[in-house]
Amino acid sequence: MIRKKLNVCLLVNDLRYGGAERQLVELARGLDKDRFNPLVVTLYPGEPLERELRHAFGVELVSLERKGKWDFGALRRLSRLLRSKDVHIMQPFLTPSTAFGLSAAIMARTPVKIATERCGVRLNTSVGNKLYRFVEDRLTRFADAVVPNSEAGRDYVLSRGIDEDKVRVIYNGVAPERTTCLPDDRAAVRALFGIRPDEPVVGIVASLTPAKDHETFLQAAAIIRTHVPSTRFLIVGDGPLRPQLEERVQELGLSDAVVFAGHRAQIAPFIGTMDAAVLSSCDHEGCSNFLLEAMGLARPIVATDIGGNCELFASGEAGLFVEPGDAAAMASATLRILTTPQLADEFGSRGRAVFERRFTLPTMIKAYEDLYTELWALKADGSSTGHEPVTAGEWR
Repeated sequence: MIRKKLNVCLLVNDLRYGGAERQLVELARGLDKDRFNPLVVTLYPGEPLERELRHAFGVELVSLERKGKWDFGALRRLSRLLRSKDVHIMQPFLTPSTAFGLSAAIMARTPVKIATERCGVRLNTSVGNKLYRFVEDRLTRFADAVVPNSEAGRDYVLSRGIDEDKVRVIYNGVAPERTTCLPDDRAAVRALFGIRPDEPVVGIVASLTPAKDHETFLQAAAIIRTHVPSTRFLIVGDGPLRPQLEERVQELGLSDAVVFAGHRAQIAPFIGTMDAAVLSSCDHEGCSNFLLEAMGLARPIVATDIGGNCELFASGEAGLFVEPGDAAAMASATLRILTTPQLADEFGSRGRAVFERRFTLPTMIKAYEDLYTELWALKADGSSTGHEPVTAGEWR
């Protein structure tokens, strides 16, 4: 029998720099094009990760060009698109894309519907987010599967009343180029920001938003500087809190020690420069791309024990965990790494080994491909889909 290629729609709000957006891009590019036709759809156009898909082999990119938060005509446009492209599988990422994607898939009678959850915990949410979440939870009863990227995410969706039988955990995967860094790359980053070879670098890669809690990172930085005055602190990422954080740096007397590097498309040289990779998140974390990339680059880690962070490695294996909001503990753990080179090397090598075993991009892509194949096979009798029957054996 001739194999049928499955048309997969991956929907997202936009393609700004972000963890979920990065995972969507890697998934679309990595799917086996002999078996899947990925269609990436955004609610809003014009964000930088679009560049990585415009010329990607076998990937189609479409924007619904939503005019604003009250433009619900995008739902009708999406439903028409699903029908015209004969989409077999709809998988939205993030809010409000999940509400739009599942609603449109129901309207268009798209056979397979998959919801995703990128957070391992949500302690603080806006009124608007809570409203969308209310709608999404009710739409999810029509989904064939719900995919969190951590066990913490599984617990979170189960707490919202999602059917346990639908939940499948698929951890993030990282592309090889994001875990490759040459000595010259690290030297170039140091030269760019005037960091001497003998100055230790402590860094974080995260959006400048409340959930990442850069305030605790900066308080820890102030403590670290009292013990190792030559330490420099590299903050990679951008967001609405940047002016506030820049002011806080001045208040803490860290102006000569902290570098705001902004968004960076090529992230490996920046993480590779770090003598300690620190994540200070206090909310939302499911499966942190930054921690995975640090592990892949053999960087020792200090991270808060929030969401899915502690699922990536055991404390003392690739690094150390501290409680969220505890700047003193974060500083102490980081100083232990900076002042014990042998321990730092051991954390780095063990983290790299865990990464290669569990978090490579092919591992993630295969998990999604297997899920798509399985869910489509369940529709194989064609009685409710109008599509040609397909059996799982055809894809092996």
